[in-house]
Amino acid sequence: MFGERLVSSLIFAPIVAGAFYLGNVYFAALVLLVSVLGAIEYRKIMSLAGVEIHAAFVFISAVVALAGFLRPSMFVATLSGGAVLVLSIALIQYGTAPSAMYSLSGEMYIGGLLGSLFLLRAGPDGRAWAFFTLLITWATDVGAYIGGITFGKHKLAPKISPGKSWEGALSGVAAAAIVGGALAGSVGLPLVYAVIAGGFLGVLAELGDLVESSLKRFANVKDSGRTIPGHGGILDRFDSLLFTGAGGLLIRTLHGLFFG
Repeated sequence: MFGERLVSSLIFAPIVAGAFYLGNVYFAALVLLVSVLGAIEYRKIMSLAGVEIHAAFVFISAVVALAGFLRPSMFVATLSGGAVLVLSIALIQYGTAPSAMYSLSGEMYIGGLLGSLFLLRAGPDGRAWAFFTLLITWATDVGAYIGGITFGKHKLAPKISPGKSWEGALSGVAAAAIVGGALAGSVGLPLVYAVIAGGFLGVLAELGDLVESSLKRFANVKDSGRTIPGHGGILDRFDSLLFTGAGGLLIRTLHGLFFG
């Protein structure tokens, strides 16, 4: 399993980093792929949990995610319109509260959060801010893994993800804060603020991981899919980045208000 994870990471990481670096159509292709595959996995997870999600959910989530390439006002309009559409389809087609609720939350989760990441990359200093967010997210993952296997004793959320520990979580946030400080100059943040921003993104990364774990626990499945050997599905790999993308967008917006 470790060998599969290593090989997949060596292939997967450069593709993602390349899309982040090149931006434009390359980043759009990555967002489209993640949104479509992620929405398909989400439908499957919900189906296994006994909640029906209409197939149109996949298309709507992808459109909302790609709307992040537009102006923020247009993205918000598309997100709102998509929310109304998936909610209406679920109520008309299935007429149940769970289908309506999980269709709406899923559209926000996949389309909305991916669109926020797209807004971050397409906006001012998009490359620098996108890499700031990406590298901190990866640092959180690595720090939590190393800290967990080295020091992990106290369970973080045993009912959701038994393998995660408080020691691993704190190690991940510490790694995120250190990387945030190291990258302060790339986004024009004062060192102290960059360290705080890194720690904040680290917390969001681990929250995103826990949210996706709770979805899988809800459906009683180990992985969201089998797209990436050794890692599971697309949602298993992008769960943290969904949340940190929105967090990075928030930090850049505040940076523009106070330091711009």
